[in-house]
Amino acid sequence: MEHPLKSPARTMFGAGTLEELNREIPPFLHRILLVVGNHVVTGGLLARVREILDGRELVVCHDIQPEPPLPDVQRLIDAGRRNGVHAVVAIGGGSVIDSAKTAAALIPASGGVEDYFNGSTVITAKGLFFAALPTTAGTGAEISPNAVLTDPATQIKKSLRHDTMMADVAIIDPDLLAGCSEAVAVYSGLDAFTQAVESYISLGATEPTRRYALYAARLLYRNLPVFCADRGNAEARSGTAEGSMLGAIAFTASGLGAAHGLGHPIGALLHLPHGLCCAILLPKVLRWNQPVCGELYAELGKSCGVEDFVGAVEELCRKLGVPENFRSYGLNESHDDFILKNCRSGSMKQNPRPMSDDEVVAFLRTVS
Repeated sequence: MEHPLKSPARTMFGAGTLEELNREIPPFLHRILLVVGNHVVTGGLLARVREILDGRELVVCHDIQPEPPLPDVQRLIDAGRRNGVHAVVAIGGGSVIDSAKTAAALIPASGGVEDYFNGSTVITAKGLFFAALPTTAGTGAEISPNAVLTDPATQIKKSLRHDTMMADVAIIDPDLLAGCSEAVAVYSGLDAFTQAVESYISLGATEPTRRYALYAARLLYRNLPVFCADRGNAEARSGTAEGSMLGAIAFTASGLGAAHGLGHPIGALLHLPHGLCCAILLPKVLRWNQPVCGELYAELGKSCGVEDFVGAVEELCRKLGVPENFRSYGLNESHDDFILKNCRSGSMKQNPRPMSDDEVVAFLRTVS
């Protein structure tokens, strides 16, 4: 039986690995589209990156909106084509990396990002060399071969996916997480924790993916509260970053579950951070899955050092200030049709306990 695990061609982890960036990019790739988060610009990191990439010609782009909208991604593609770039480097959170990943795939291709998003055109070949350096611990975008994008015209949020979209090199330097705000640390970290847990209980899980997911869940459960309270804590920062990385390796092969399946359309409708949606949904999705996941929850609890795993997750979310539902954000019955239409993704298919349309609607009442 095959147990495929997908990851970038080269993955580097450890404090200070940012310094290796220039050596990891082939020397003949002179002109680089550098896509960075706004905090990279305002916090001074961009200046250090320029020093590291001394001798390369940089085309710098920023101002990528959260849950990246198609126009932002098209702007990167246009800049890359106009300047004839040879490679793309992303330094930022999940939205920055997903936008840059898509640009790297499509710059040498024809057509616009909307054509690929709506399925009228498909990716058929490897794009430009792509390097990803996350400044948050959460989305796993530096590991996965897909990019989650949003069409603001339709409010549809979905993944553009192809095996060739995997990064050529992922550099996970925990020191880059030091500039996270508390809110970003909480929401991105709980997204990573959700990914680890859902990967572990996914119908697509295998023995190897569960090993990665179990260790990722333990690292995140133990380190995330400390990291969120003090981003200067190097040990907690490293544990959180490692947990995010390992969980991404797991879910890229196993798939996820209903927290992600429902989180995408809810986030697109209410314009909420993806990690916040996952954090609100996870405890209730775990309760829903409990009839079929008791043994798996026991294993997760043992790894995290708790007896009642679902109760511990509920307490973790409370401790980190996550609301119990979407009531204050306006979720109501009028949103049901949109959510039903747009939740039937691969994540929902991998959820260990199926949800019919009627059961989805009933579930939504518990979080609205």
